[in-house]
Amino acid sequence: MTCLEAQSKIIAYIDYKLEKEEKTEFLKHIKCCENCHDELNIYYTMIEGMRQLDSNLPLSKDFSEELENRMAYELKASKKKREIFQSSVFLVIAAVVGFGIFGYVNFLRILKEDEQKKLKEAQGEYYYSDTFDSILFGKDEETLGLNLDVSTEEPGLTFYEKVREYEMLN
Repeated sequence: MTCLEAQSKIIAYIDYKLEKEEKTEFLKHIKCCENCHDELNIYYTMIEGMRQLDSNLPLSKDFSEELENRMAYELKASKKKREIFQSSVFLVIAAVVGFGIFGYVNFLRILKEDEQKKLKEAQGEYYYSDTFDSILFGKDEETLGLNLDVSTEEPGLTFYEKVREYEMLN
């Protein structure tokens, strides 16, 4: 904000007619620019003094202090609102990221369970039968130390039936 813009908004500031963004920019400029600050102080003293006289109120002892207190309060309030807004935005973003991560992990878990289920269905009993029949029930059971009676084995038994039969024999 330029000095000319700030000086044109002094009366509006004193009368509480500035919008939030305008007021914040105005106060930032007033804090940095001593000429505009002095001009605001003069106008504030004149206008507030006239209002107090017109209302038959006792005159304030220090208009400058009142103005400084008002400016400090309004800057602090503006800063608080901005901080609350930023905190809220941060919390919303953190919540969205958290739910996104939770959803992604849950999706991966469901996907893994589905893949495991499909693998089990595809393998079935015969996967183990094809792989381990020759070792468990084959011709070299004596070299493995197994005491299976091959003659008792019925043709066409499934892998699990063969395992159950073996367990019953031992």
